[in-house]
Amino acid sequence: MKELRRKRSAPLTTRLTSLKASPNRAHASRTAVRGEEYQKREVERLQAKVEELQQQQKQEEHQQTREQLREALRRYEELYHFAPISLISLDKAGMILDLNEQAGRLLAFPIEWLRQRPFVVFVARQDVSRFLNFLARLRQVPATETAALELFINDRVVPVQLSIGSSHRGLDVIYRLAILDLSETKAIENQLKETLNNWFSLVENAPDTIMTVDRKARITFCNRPLWGYSTRALAGTTLTEFVSEIDRVKMEKCVAVAFEPGHSSTCEVKGANGDKERWYSFSFGPVQSHFKHAPTTTVTIRDITKHKRTEESLRASREQLREFAARLDGVREEERMRVAREIHDELGQALTILKMDLAWIMSKPQNRTHKKIKSMIAEVDQTIQKVRQIVTELRPSILDELGLSAAIEWQLSEFQERTGIRGIFESSSETLNLSRDVGAALFRVVQEGLTNVMRHAGATEVRIGIKSAKDVLSILIIDNGKGITRQQISNPKSFGIVGMKERVHRVGGQLNIYSSPGRGTRIEISTPLQ
Repeated sequence: MKELRRKRSAPLTTRLTSLKASPNRAHASRTAVRGEEYQKREVERLQAKVEELQQQQKQEEHQQTREQLREALRRYEELYHFAPISLISLDKAGMILDLNEQAGRLLAFPIEWLRQRPFVVFVARQDVSRFLNFLARLRQVPATETAALELFINDRVVPVQLSIGSSHRGLDVIYRLAILDLSETKAIENQLKETLNNWFSLVENAPDTIMTVDRKARITFCNRPLWGYSTRALAGTTLTEFVSEIDRVKMEKCVAVAFEPGHSSTCEVKGANGDKERWYSFSFGPVQSHFKHAPTTTVTIRDITKHKRTEESLRASREQLREFAARLDGVREEERMRVAREIHDELGQALTILKMDLAWIMSKPQNRTHKKIKSMIAEVDQTIQKVRQIVTELRPSILDELGLSAAIEWQLSEFQERTGIRGIFESSSETLNLSRDVGAALFRVVQEGLTNVMRHAGATEVRIGIKSAKDVLSILIIDNGKGITRQQISNPKSFGIVGMKERVHRVGGQLNIYSSPGRGTRIEISTPLQ
């Protein structure tokens, strides 16, 4: 009641204000209603727009999916038709439904003609029942089977690998065949078998022992028993086990070189497996360049004992021949010295006395014989000169009296006077510590060299140089002639060159000839000083 009284006792202004505000409230209510209706329409419009966009997006996705499906189908068809293997589909009766181009080429008929043809007619007679059994099993239980069989196409047998799968569509059965032509594979396989057979035949019948070894010289294969061991016993052992400690390092190096691409190596070993009387040759590799990491290499082992004995015998015979030739040269030089001495002492002295007697007669009063005696004196002078020349050619006295250097210089001077070829002599050693035999041998070599220049070189100048250094004597003979070919230098019928080399070799020296056509010749002689 009190509250009612308060409301009734409210001021008049307040009640008037409340009456004035009532129309505004009604207007606001109507505005709110219209706003709700507008929002509802906007929501419905937006929902319709969203549904339209979703529908459009679904259509685009469906279109994109259809494009992807078409692209996948196109790729599948390309893969199907251009696959490198033959793909064939058969119905439950074994009739060809579809096939790719490779299958058409395999069966050697047009694709359209092959459709609705029985595939079994292409199966070789001996494999027909096996093929039909495959179809019967796969008709009952869907699965995939693979087998090797033969087709008969254009009067020739074609080996193939056949994979058959089946799928069921209600009562229908579809067989899908994937066929791989094995003709090339079989040809390669047969060729490989033939190669292996030839290789085994070659290895088994080879006169030498053939092994394969790895990088650690471990034997992995041996074609025959060796050193008292069977092939099984040798497998797994190493080559270094059968050689002496001295030869193990050499064997390891040979094996290492053999595994470098394109390199081969050879080792000669004495006393393999403790047999000190026998020699063996080990020939390794080479490993082909495209097998940089090849696990093994081949080694051929040959017993070379007879060869070594023959070699030693030849070496001994050669040394004996050299000693004989050296002795022969010594005897020849001694004989020349003796002949020269006798000619000089006996004939030269007699001619000198004869000349003196004739000169005494000439000094007496002239008579009819004066002219004849004068002629005889002239002939005696010529004879004395010839005797001196013969003595000098047999054994130049200057070689014994002044040594090799002076003798060569004198010989070059005589050569220039006799042939007209300019001679140049250079020497850095006046006195050489050489034995008589060594000096004579080197002098004869220089004589032969000058003779070759005169006969063959067509030179206008020849130069001889002598120098000694570090207990080695070097002699150079250089001409500006037409030169000589390598074949002429190594020709065993070039007796002058062979004789020069043999003389130098006998005194422990070396002789090398360097020349080329049109560029002259250079002879280098080196020998140890004694």
